[in-house]
Amino acid sequence: MNKTNRYNVVVRLRNGEYMLIPIGDTVTEYNGLFIMTESGMLLWDLIRNGAEKEELVSALMKEYGIDSKTATEDINGFIKKLCDFGIVE
Repeated sequence: MNKTNRYNVVVRLRNGEYMLIPIGDTVTEYNGLFIMTESGMLLWDLIRNGAEKEELVSALMKEYGIDSKTATEDINGFIKKLCDFGIVE
C-alpha cells in the first residue's frame, strides 16, 4: 500500500461521524464521501503520517484492548476500503 494520500481530501466531523471529503479537482474523480468510525479516524491519522502496519496494529490494540488478530483483520478491512475508494494505493 502506498500510504500517500492519492486524492486531495479533508477530514470533517459532522453529527458524530468522521468523513473524508474530496476537494479541488478530485471532486469530479472521487464522487462521494468516505465515512469513518473513531477507530477509522485513528488509523487514518496514523496512515497519513507514515505509520507502518505494525504501528497500526499496536495502536488499535492499545486504544481498544483487542488482540493482534482482531486488530490486523480490522486494519486489513479498513485499508481495503481506502484502496477500493481510491484514497490510497
